[in-house]
Amino acid sequence: MEHSKLSLARRLKLQQLAIFEKVVETGSILAASRALHMTQPAVSKSVHELEAQFGESLFTRGKRGVKLTEFGVLLQRHAQSLLADLRFLADDVNAWSNGVSGQVVVGVLISASARLLPRAVVRMHETAPNVIVTVRVGSNDVLFPELARGVVDVVVGLLPDNQAEGTSGNLTHVPLYDETLCAVVARDHPLAGDPSIDPHQLENMAWIVPTQESAAWRSADAFFEAAGLVAPKRLVESVSILTNLELLLESSMVALMPHAVAEQFVRSGLLSILPLRLASSFGKVGYTLYAERTPTAATQRLLQTLHEVGESVRLELIANSPSTETR
Repeated sequence: MEHSKLSLARRLKLQQLAIFEKVVETGSILAASRALHMTQPAVSKSVHELEAQFGESLFTRGKRGVKLTEFGVLLQRHAQSLLADLRFLADDVNAWSNGVSGQVVVGVLISASARLLPRAVVRMHETAPNVIVTVRVGSNDVLFPELARGVVDVVVGLLPDNQAEGTSGNLTHVPLYDETLCAVVARDHPLAGDPSIDPHQLENMAWIVPTQESAAWRSADAFFEAAGLVAPKRLVESVSILTNLELLLESSMVALMPHAVAEQFVRSGLLSILPLRLASSFGKVGYTLYAERTPTAATQRLLQTLHEVGESVRLELIANSPSTETR
């Protein structure tokens, strides 16, 4: 059976796609029915109708729920884009109506999750309190494809390969400030109060470093090279802030962290930045947009506050650079 744009427009219902997407998200017909406040038979009927439209099975059923078939994966990819466009329409209509509502879905990396993004959201809500901000945490290799599909509106964090401002492929990168890496320990660590640490004192310690597939891995390598250290043999690879913080508080480990992130925990009295006097570059922190999509009014509000907060973070990092730091 051949399909065309018009034939699909006549037969498909957006509600069917929304139900299909919820089943994929929750992993079962029952869980989707609860999330949608629908009966289980109604959800099953919608899925069966969608399968009948294409003459293909969308799911395989098992004891633990449902799993997408190969055709189901194909349909999900397009359903995400269609539903994202519907959300953009709703946001634009809401913004047109009152100018201070809508939704922004933000993909965030560790480099922006502790200071840049929280401050920007707080500042935006001072003038647009009804904008809903949904945060998705991940790495660039996950978030950039979601950005292209419209699942997220903007990705905030470390830009790939020190990307300067401009468009690369279908992505537009906008740097806000240059970030550096620093070594941190728990506030009560034996080295926390040492005003002059030789990097070689850290050689045999256990380290927490970024995962190898993350954009920060190359910066970690450069850090050890600048310090004259070989890559540690005892290490944990993690980009989870909460996991890294707990590891530091429960052990004598040393962690590599973006300076702006570490400063937040220093102010909270949890961590101490080791005074290694190293200005090891972490890269450029900023945001990335999909070049072929115009940001919604709500997204534009967030971008404006990202620029404002980014400038203040840039000045703070200059003031707390290794040459002036006394911790």
